[in-house]
Amino acid sequence: MNTFTGPFRLMMKEMSMTFYINTAITFVLFLFFNFLGFIDAADSGTFFLFGPLFIVFLLYPFINFKGYQYIVSLGGTRKQFVFAFYLSGLIFSLISVLLLNLFYYLSTNIINSASTSVDFFHFANLVNTSNGLVYLWVDFSWIFFLFSLGMIAKTIWFNYGTILSLVVATILLIISTVVIVFSDMSWLMDLFFLHHLPFVTILFGFALVFLLVSYLLMKNAPLEKGNRLNFKQQKLKTIS
Repeated sequence: MNTFTGPFRLMMKEMSMTFYINTAITFVLFLFFNFLGFIDAADSGTFFLFGPLFIVFLLYPFINFKGYQYIVSLGGTRKQFVFAFYLSGLIFSLISVLLLNLFYYLSTNIINSASTSVDFFHFANLVNTSNGLVYLWVDFSWIFFLFSLGMIAKTIWFNYGTILSLVVATILLIISTVVIVFSDMSWLMDLFFLHHLPFVTILFGFALVFLLVSYLLMKNAPLEKGNRLNFKQQKLKTIS
């Protein structure tokens, strides 16, 4: 794999099956929720359609990271793996955003105007706008952030192993709990509910940072999970 095409096709193939399954689940939920509206069983409820696709992007790095060993063992580079993974994730993110908003559009403008009444929650509802581009941006920012969050978590776990990763996760959990319990978090709630567009833009910024850190960790990553420290020691011995 001396070119980028091979790693990219491999990662697209690895990610496609999971994507198709979750798209099918989302479509079934779409039909089911509209059926509830058709039989007047959904008048007082609000449904969440984005769940399967949002969750799968958080899990993508854990599900499809095995492509790393395949690419490197076949002569590809670590950078090719990272860029192929990122580009594949970007492509499926854009497709997911378009699919979700197509379902929202069909439900709101066509199906509901005919015989059913179903209320689908969209995070862009918090922005209080009818601009379609805002809806696309909000969905994309959430999906992109979840993908980057899963990527940096998987990258740290792969590079430094389970024990060190769990120690770091525990420390972060303790710090987060202390902050939530003993500090005033009303500003965060106001930002989320009253200024959701700036909120998701901040999430997008965090996503870029997470992906950059993941790239820096993976460009010199070991071949096996948790061997980064040993890998560095071996390189130092080789240099000396």
